[in-house]
Amino acid sequence: MELEQDIRLVHLDLKGAPPKVAYYEQIFPMLKDWGANGLLIEYEDMFPYWGDLKELAGPHAYSKEEINYILQLAKDNSLMVIPLVQTFGHLEFVLKHDKFRHIREVPDYPMTVCPLHDDTLPIVSSMIDQVMQMHPDIRWFHIGADEVFHMGMCERCQAYQDKKQIADEQLFLEYVVKVLQQIKVKYPEKRCIMWDDMFRLVEDEILKDSGIGPLVEPMVWQYLNIITLPTDLWSIYSKVFRNIWVASAFKGATGPSQQVTNINYHIEGNKSWLVTMEQHRHKFDNFRGYAVTGWQRYDHYAVLCELLPSALPSLAICLQVLVTGTFTFEQHKTISTQLGCNGLIPINPKESDSPFPNCDFPGFDVYLGVYRWFRLEMEYLFLQENDRLKSWMSCYHVKHNFCNPVHLEHFLPVAKRLLEEFNKLHRKLQEALTEIFYEDTVDEWLHVYIHPRLKSLSELVHTTENQIKIGARVKDCKDT
Repeated sequence: MELEQDIRLVHLDLKGAPPKVAYYEQIFPMLKDWGANGLLIEYEDMFPYWGDLKELAGPHAYSKEEINYILQLAKDNSLMVIPLVQTFGHLEFVLKHDKFRHIREVPDYPMTVCPLHDDTLPIVSSMIDQVMQMHPDIRWFHIGADEVFHMGMCERCQAYQDKKQIADEQLFLEYVVKVLQQIKVKYPEKRCIMWDDMFRLVEDEILKDSGIGPLVEPMVWQYLNIITLPTDLWSIYSKVFRNIWVASAFKGATGPSQQVTNINYHIEGNKSWLVTMEQHRHKFDNFRGYAVTGWQRYDHYAVLCELLPSALPSLAICLQVLVTGTFTFEQHKTISTQLGCNGLIPINPKESDSPFPNCDFPGFDVYLGVYRWFRLEMEYLFLQENDRLKSWMSCYHVKHNFCNPVHLEHFLPVAKRLLEEFNKLHRKLQEALTEIFYEDTVDEWLHVYIHPRLKSLSELVHTTENQIKIGARVKDCKDT
């Protein structure tokens, strides 16, 4: 089953761990070779907003020159670019600033704008205008609009809904239609895309009456290993929308703090999407293709999940699944070779105890370091459940200096070894991460995933050695 005609977008989620531009030089040619023909770039605060929006640009935001260079790299590798700008929910990177706090739907929560505030549409439109200005040659523009969790909660929206007797979904559609209409007037040659989840359960007559149909192409997303959507979804959408996209995942969809990518899970998810669209694509004038998403945070305030280099093998395999419609042992060997590996890339590293192959793909040292971290983490958690530690050196025993060294001496060597291994890994990963990411990413990853273990193990070793030194005396012995 050859699917060359479909668009295959690789999603770059830059709200966490944005790579340095040099990393794109290395991976864009690989994306092309694996079957990608486009990029869905979710800049968030990595876009160099200026003027009245300058606060939105993060400390390491790409410069205008870097944006132009990224676009040229994409063009050189036959990768179309579709920028994504959130316009309703997931606007924490905007609403966290005091300057824009007043347009929050809920004063205490920074996710969603009030769709009826007089300043909301002008601010959102300015964001769109600046991104459009830096992307003059695009065909499609993605307005996000997924997971709008807070609607109809402020006094303004409640009064409006009461007056017009409309539900939250109608309020949502009214606002989104305004955004889309503004884009159509200003940029008539551009086509808009949006996530579909907020109208997935809306009745088809309400969708039709909203006028959204001619203005946007939905991108239906689901990241499970088996696609399960409402049975009438495609029939309803086909009555309203002429063109459709879907979105799968290659990482960032199995847990907000997940660090190890289960490639097999995503293989099955992408295969399931192929089957689903073979059944339903004929209902639309155009099935555009797939966006293979790679989420880096679940939202602006969440910790980092799987880093791009550690999920690059998953991306390679998922793209090949979408190109060929299957995944075979021969493909596994071919992709492993393309990644410069001297063996097969593990499909589910969590279930593999065998040594990892040596590879030379961009970011392999990060990949290897993360999986080394995972194995050490499992050893650490196993140590915490050690019966001798829990039963003969509880906090009560330590408080009263009442420990028996015969038991402590069993787990002390393990704790010392783990401390040494975590320290070594810290040094190696700090160097590997710094090659690809900015210092705030390096600092965050190490602080979240390694520093707590170093602190805990250091304290454990110190306490254990001290209790052994005491030498099993009477309770509350002070003569140490």
